[in-house]
Amino acid sequence: MHVQRLKDQSEYVHDAEPSLETFGEVQQIWHPWRRRYDLFLRENLLGQENLLADPEPSSKQSEDAAYYQIAKVDSPFLSWDFRVMDEHENEMARIERAFRGFGREIFTDTGKYSVHFEPSRLEEAVPEISNNLAPDRSQIISKELNLDARALLLALAVNIDFDYFSRHSHAGPGGGLFHFD
Repeated sequence: MHVQRLKDQSEYVHDAEPSLETFGEVQQIWHPWRRRYDLFLRENLLGQENLLADPEPSSKQSEDAAYYQIAKVDSPFLSWDFRVMDEHENEMARIERAFRGFGREIFTDTGKYSVHFEPSRLEEAVPEISNNLAPDRSQIISKELNLDARALLLALAVNIDFDYFSRHSHAGPGGGLFHFD
């Protein structure tokens, strides 16, 4: 999935097709039982623009573009919690899908997602933790995400919903347990 934005919002004309630039990409990595994604941002955006009628970048643009990987997701089968890890295997963000009850999961195509732009804290999850088990605060690295990385994480949440939880993904509701057409 390519992630795009308006090239120049100040020059946007309502009647004309907007000029878009691709600044990121979410790639699903196939695995028989794991849910894997790689997230990439583009290094050089000069001269890289698309029209709205052409949503995918042309082959010339793809060859000229240099992407660098900022994160990856590797979640187990039937996971509803997706941890976004950086190159050092530190959690930098997470996407969670809330379970809303069996009836709603089976008979509707709705979901509630939470996108957290910072790593989860063990101290917040378990406040009564012993001092010997608590992680050293100097080991917890918080990386501030820029707007491009946050937009890429929102695109990842949409991609996860479409790939695993939407009826359009042909897995049916409930993570592939049933299939209704």
